[in-house]
Amino acid sequence: MAFRTKTSGRTMKIFNDFEIRDHLQPYALAKISIALAIKSGFKFDESNKTDMLGLDLNRQTITGEYDLLFKALIEMNEGKNFSDEEYFPDVLKSYLDEGAVLLEQEYKYSQEFYTHLVELEKGI
Repeated sequence: MAFRTKTSGRTMKIFNDFEIRDHLQPYALAKISIALAIKSGFKFDESNKTDMLGLDLNRQTITGEYDLLFKALIEMNEGKNFSDEEYFPDVLKSYLDEGAVLLEQEYKYSQEFYTHLVELEKGI
């Protein structure tokens, strides 16, 4: 069973920008990113795998104590069950990378980012 994965290079850049600008750490950004991808209705597609040139993260850092919750939410969104080997790293990584792009867009197009995140959280 895998316990580590690498984000895409773009996700790494997005997370680094947030860390420098807003002092938000990857473990918090990862959870927000995955939630945004789920909320958007993103679907995993094996043919659309992103690069692995980014941050090296372990599973505990990405989902922490909420690993089973994230897996259940992703499975509900996808409408199917995943084995643990399918879910991590491939499916979860794709949700993380997609969500990081969505998070960056939310930042760019909101006047007050933290207030906007709180409002988004109400719908997640």
